[in-house]
Formats: sequence, structure tokens, C-alpha cells
Amino acid sequence: MRARFARHLLVAASLSRRGIASMGGTMIEVERKFAPPDLVQLARRVEELGGKRVSEASFTDVYFDTPDCALTRRDIWLRRRDDEWELKLPVEADAKRSGGERTVFREVEGAAAVNEALRDLLPVSSACEDLCVIDDTLRDAALAPFADFATTRSKFALGGCSIDADTASFGHAVMEIEVLCADASGVEAAEAEIARVADLVGAKPLTSALGGKLETYIRRHAPAVLQALVEEGILSRK
Repeated sequence: MRARFARHLLVAASLSRRGIASMGGTMIEVERKFAPPDLVQLARRVEELGGKRVSEASFTDVYFDTPDCALTRRDIWLRRRDDEWELKLPVEADAKRSGGERTVFREVEGAAAVNEALRDLLPVSSACEDLCVIDDTLRDAALAPFADFATTRSKFALGGCSIDADTASFGHAVMEIEVLCADASGVEAAEAEIARVADLVGAKPLTSALGGKLETYIRRHAPAVLQALVEEGILSRK
């Protein structure tokens, strides 16, 4: 069963050396996923409400983990989007995601910051210490791709939200409404703004047959990762 507005585990206790939660340049992403919209109707409605179409873009996401799913078992997601690196860390302590359509993550961006975070999270060689670059860490930790797909995105802005209408190369579509906030104290207000904007544009909830792009890819194409996530209670078997 899909759990609505499910929350995430706090992983700060596992960050032994420097503490990712205190690293500069990170933001908290509050996001809720919805059924894919009619793009023409969405664009018209956003403009009627004083918002705007921001961009049309295509990009490729590659997700990485160790052979034993050391990151995804903790609901931690390492991604390279085109040439840019990003690490998503759960920030809330009271439950796991369980496949819910609402997600809250702390984002670490840029190769140097992501590399530093990974070397805190995973057992890697200390031989090069601060001289290591992300390619060294990928090799040392045996991190390899488990998902690789392209996305075409129509981005809109309305109120305090970004609205992304995505179509993935493996045939899945979804709408995401997102707010970025500086720290956990802003999550509740971000959720309220997402709910307000979703209501204004007539966003429809996900059905049991739909999920986000990555979840759907995993369910279709990455059985070992799916099994690990089910074992940890992060996703349901459906």
C-alpha cells in the first residue's frame, strides 16, 4: 500500500567525520508527485494564475550504488544528471518513505561536496584522503550505475513552487511540485504551499499504478534494488 505523506529516516548519526547536515551549500527539497497533466491545460492554468512557463529541457539521469545497495538501503540517492553530481539525503526522523508520493530530502550538489559526503557514508580507502576526486571514490566504494534514463521536462513557476511535467525515456510520465527551503523549519510551510498550488492547478493524485520516475524504473528494470528497498521498508512490494 502506498503511504501518503510518509517521512524519512534521519541519517546524520552515520556521518562520522564532518557531518553532512552542517555542510554549506545544501538545501532541503520538499516535493510531491502527481499524475501526469495535460500540458496545454496546465500551461493555460498557470498563466491564468499569474505564473509562467520557465523552460523546456532534456537531460539524462544515472543513479549509482554499491553491489549490496549500501546507499539505497538508507534511502540515500546518488545521481549524475548529465555532468552534474547530486546526493539526496533523508532529513526527517519519524518514518521511512514507503513509496509515498511526498518526499523530503537534503540535497548535496557538485562533485566536490558529493565526494566529501560519500567518503563519510561509505567504507573507502583513506590513502588519498582530501586529494581524492569523485572518480576515486566511485572506484574505491565499488559504486556502479543501476538506473539510466532520459527525461523531457516542461518547467513552470507558480507562487513559491516549481512545477515539473516529466516524460521519461522508458515511457513513464509524472508531475512534480517542489519547494526548496534552507532548513527543516521550513518544511511545513513548503508542504502547505505545494498543497495550495496543487489545488489551484487541479493536480490529480497518483494512483496505485503510478509512481515517480525512479521508483517506476526500479520496479521495471532493477529487481535487486527493488528487493533491497522492500526489505528495508522503503518501498512496498505492491
